[in-house]
Amino acid sequence: MTDSILGKNRQRDLYAAIGSVKIAAIVDDFYGRVQQHPTLSRPFSIVQDWDEHKRHLAHFWWISLGGPTYRPDKYRVADKHVPLGITAELVDDWLTLFKATLQDHLPSELAEPWLARASSMGESIRLMADFYQDQ
Repeated sequence: MTDSILGKNRQRDLYAAIGSVKIAAIVDDFYGRVQQHPTLSRPFSIVQDWDEHKRHLAHFWWISLGGPTYRPDKYRVADKHVPLGITAELVDDWLTLFKATLQDHLPSELAEPWLARASSMGESIRLMADFYQDQ
């Protein structure tokens, strides 16, 4: 793909191709949808400050997609989600909603690698949840 938006370094270039403003807009839209979702709204009801949560997650995705850090936040994805009782079904719902949000905002060349990263994280959460559920 010589005419690719991303070039050879797909993961490293993804944050730059999307941009911080677009990442923040996608995060904002996604969590607006989460708050209205029939299964996802309940586990996310613990969020007290949605604006800060969205800023935190916009930074998370920025660095996850290869961007340089600009906040001192620490991210322990499984540690945050497993105690909330996140199930494989909720991970699937989250990924389905995230995919729809990405597709509404980005061309597939940018949405697909971002979704692949989210799917990988979802699988980690699913495995951790299954492990602790069996304990």
